[in-house]
Amino acid sequence: MFDIGFSELLLFGVIALIVLGPEKLPQAARTAGQWYAKLRRTVSTLQSEIEAELDLAETRKQMQDELAKIRQTETDMRRELAEMRGSMDKFENSQNQSLDTSYQSNTPQQQNHQPDTSSSSAIEKGG
Repeated sequence: MFDIGFSELLLFGVIALIVLGPEKLPQAARTAGQWYAKLRRTVSTLQSEIEAELDLAETRKQMQDELAKIRQTETDMRRELAEMRGSMDKFENSQNQSLDTSYQSNTPQQQNHQPDTSSSSAIEKGG
């Protein structure tokens, strides 16, 4: 966090000893240590909160991107489904028309080629 070497620390200790004296120096060192610990905890907490916010923002962006992809896929699927329904309707209509024309063309032939059951039954009774 701070770029303090041993020589700077030693110089700081000597100045503190001269200014505070040997009686107050241990208490001042404890107080400075507590402040330093509080400062480190605060910085660490702040850093973790910032990282959590960044992760949250990144996750939110990824979620929005995925949601947009899902919506696009849904739109594509609906369009393809509508196309398939149209194709199925066309196919069904063409099959119905084909069946209708084949039924209509077979109906007159069946009437002409049906054996006369009344004459055959008369033959059987007579014979």
